Amino acid sequence: MVKKTLNDILAEDDDSGLLLNLKPSPGSASSEDLRIRQKFEEINLFIDRNARVPGEVEEGKKVPPSEKMLQYALSGIRGNDEAVAILVHYDRHNLLAQVQAATSTPKSLKEIVDSDDELLSTKADDIFKFKNAPVSNARPDRVSQRRVCKDFSAFKPLFDACAVDLKSGARKTLEFKNEQEIEAGGFFILNGTMIYVAEVKDRHLRNGKQNARLRLIFDNGTEGDNLLRSLSAELYKDGPAGRGRRVTAADDGPLFTGKSDVEYRQSGRDREEKDVEIAEEDIETGEIYVLRSLSANPSIRELDGHLFKIGFTAGSVEERIVAAKDDPTFLMAPVKPVKSYRVYNINTVKMENLLHHFFGSACLDIEILDRFNKPCRPREWFLVSIEVVDSAIKMLIDGSIVRHRYDRESGQIVAL
Repeated sequence: MVKKTLNDILAEDDDSGLLLNLKPSPGSASSEDLRIRQKFEEINLFIDRNARVPGEVEEGKKVPPSEKMLQYALSGIRGNDEAVAILVHYDRHNLLAQVQAATSTPKSLKEIVDSDDELLSTKADDIFKFKNAPVSNARPDRVSQRRVCKDFSAFKPLFDACAVDLKSGARKTLEFKNEQEIEAGGFFILNGTMIYVAEVKDRHLRNGKQNARLRLIFDNGTEGDNLLRSLSAELYKDGPAGRGRRVTAADDGPLFTGKSDVEYRQSGRDREEKDVEIAEEDIETGEIYVLRSLSANPSIRELDGHLFKIGFTAGSVEERIVAAKDDPTFLMAPVKPVKSYRVYNINTVKMENLLHHFFGSACLDIEILDRFNKPCRPREWFLVSIEVVDSAIKMLIDGSIVRHRYDRESGQIVAL
């Protein structure tokens, strides 16, 4: 009998199945499989921590390099049928569900016909007709960029006073919980930086929700014109507990600190005329301004001399009104300053709210379309005489305004 060589043995039929290609057991995994599973677990952990898929960041925000690597890894996994099959049992965030459904192979003709396939629904279907187009997300009209605040010297005393209040306990920091807390005159802390909301303007609806354009002053001497909802989104994410901080108002003190200080001027009058002498230690907090509209709208023009806007700005009135014709707050028209009152040592938020509440019954009820044809209702225009406004602000200074009210019928301030 001739002895068989190894080649002869391998060439024979393997009736016993000993030489069939062996598949790895279910419990075993190659080094490549382990690498894919480890990378997929990194993606799962990222979603656990951030509640979003890698690469899905807010419009205009850059994706960090480490996150971009996870984004690319997930894209590669989704495009690899073998990787999808390996990872389907570890997909706790349903990242591969659509890929698995798209790549499943029908087992029979009946399964194909019975499937919910748009191409097979009717004979009249047109495969070249584009259907179910995704709704595009609204994009911001511009992306805010921080820039040097040229009038930061006007805001620095506010930051200094806030820091003193925080140290003394007159103010506290609370977890940010509601975007409605964002108002002009408010302080917030984001990523360790203190922010002052100098102005809230251009209120409008975006994606069915209220929004506004803010002028934000940062304690490092820069400023930005972020959207209200963009700021709130960043405040929600900030901090160990996932929240930024809101600085409370010093509500336990009076409206004015120390004596009642105000410097006022009327259009054409000497700027140096003062009610009181301003001392070096007094903190300038901004200007109360009174404006009249120069709108060409007939319904607004007929109210000229009886319609005035009462507002507050931490900067200058001239800078505040430079873009009035594009701002629904100013009735989408140029305005003219009538009077302004430069105030010191004052709680600005309480002051403005008190004035608007005092003249609340005389507030103009009007709807204005902004430059995006979105309806807005400005709430700072009042049907009053300039003499009455002047009297109300002087009462605000001496504190007697709390013992009076504005009577809409007579157009006068009357005692309670």
